[in-house]
Parts: sequence; C-alpha cells; structure tokens
Amino acid sequence: MNSSPNKRALTKATLIKVAFRSFFLQASWNYRGMMSMGFLYAISPGLDKIYDDINARGNAYMRHFEYFNTNPYFASVVMGVVLALEERLSRGEISDEVIHDTKEGLMTACAAIGDGLFWDSWRPFVAVASLILASGNYMLTPLFFLILYNIPHLYFRFAGIFWGYVEGTHVIRSLKKFQFPQIRQNLRYGTLVLLAYMIPNHVNLHTPFLLTNLPMEFFYFGEKVVQGIGATLLVALGIIGCRARVDVLLISFLLMILALVLYHWGILI
Repeated sequence: MNSSPNKRALTKATLIKVAFRSFFLQASWNYRGMMSMGFLYAISPGLDKIYDDINARGNAYMRHFEYFNTNPYFASVVMGVVLALEERLSRGEISDEVIHDTKEGLMTACAAIGDGLFWDSWRPFVAVASLILASGNYMLTPLFFLILYNIPHLYFRFAGIFWGYVEGTHVIRSLKKFQFPQIRQNLRYGTLVLLAYMIPNHVNLHTPFLLTNLPMEFFYFGEKVVQGIGATLLVALGIIGCRARVDVLLISFLLMILALVLYHWGILI
C-alpha cells in the first residue's frame, strides 16, 4: 500500500497525464470488455502512484480489466472517482466491491449524459453553425466544426478528472448543476433556428406559381417572404417534433427527404 495513507497520492501532473491517456480509451476497443483496456491504460499512472506493493498493484490492474463502456468525453469523470476510491481502498477504508458498484453506476450515468449532450444535441448544432460561419466557403466548414465541437469536449475531458478525484462519489451532484436536459433542449431548438436562418440565405425557392401576378420589383421581395414563411413553419414543426421527443437527426433526415421532393417538383432550385 501507499506509504503515506493520510495524504493525497496523486498530483495535478498525474491527473493531467491520466486525462491525456483517456484520448486512447477506445484504441483497444473489443467486444469482450469494450473500453476496459483503454480505461486501465489511462488510469495506470494513478494506480502506480497509489500502490507501492507490486501484488496490490496487480490486483488493482485486474480489478479494472473488466467490462467498461461509457461516453468517451465523460470517461475522465469516472476515472477520477475510481482513483479516489482506490486511494481509500489502499487505506482499508472501503472494499473493492464499492469500487466495482460505483464504477458501474457512474459509467451508465455518464454515458446517458454524454451521448445525449454531444451526439444528439451539440454535434448537429455545431454542424449547422459551421456551415453558416463558412459563409459559402465550404472548405472552411470542417475547420469551424472541429474548433467549435472540441471546446466543450476538451473542457469536460480535462476538468472531469479533477471533479471526480476531488469530489469522489458526490460528483453526480456537481454534474446535476449543469442542467444537461435543459442544455440539450436549448441546443435542439437552436439547431432548428439556425436551419431556419439558412433557408432564405442559402436555398433558392422557386415560386412562380405564387408570384406570377406580382410586378417584377416585388417578385424577389415576395420570394423572400415565402422563404421566411417556410423557415417559420420549419421552426414550428421542429419544436413540435422536439416536444414530442422526436430525435433531431430524424427531423433533419425527414427535411432532407422533403427537400429532395421539392427539388424534383422544381420548387427548390
């Protein structure tokens, strides 16, 4: 066991090293343990600091060579909590069953939070925002996407290891303060608003069947009005879909199908 049981065994440098190693969490992904090998690789510098005895260290390694699967960006939260619990185990304060049960519960909670936040909400929002920021120069879209998308990703990956290590099993209470469900909902609405903005600015709506009787000086103005109405309807339908818990990606897919149909009819050009 660690020779200094009353002191924190891990320094800030060690925790940062663990956070950097978490980038390789899925490098050895497999069907048996999912992310287990990557998880063990990431936290091994911490385990080496906690356990001086080689047998105790080996037991710790085997303890984490088991099934593990969660959102990769929030995995560092679980790593921090696990390392804090390993310190307590090295002092004889808890049993290894506490580590197993806590790890299992946290990985499920972090998977739900991270997948819902990043895959279902943040990613579509950033994709649309990047298209708008590119302003027609679509070669810049991937650059904007990578920059915007990775700001919260890197924040949670590096801050999470410290939250978990310092707060231990109480870290879930801190995560609740972020109000992730509300953030997800706001991002979904924001995605629809950005899509609505793109319609009159990036899509040509051909509407001669509606505007043939207008003087030419009002023709283009009339087209913009029709496009604005279409954008408003899009936002309204999207909000209804979100409130009905329809996935944003499914809504986007259905809109793509609608766009193809309208293009075939000559309405979208």
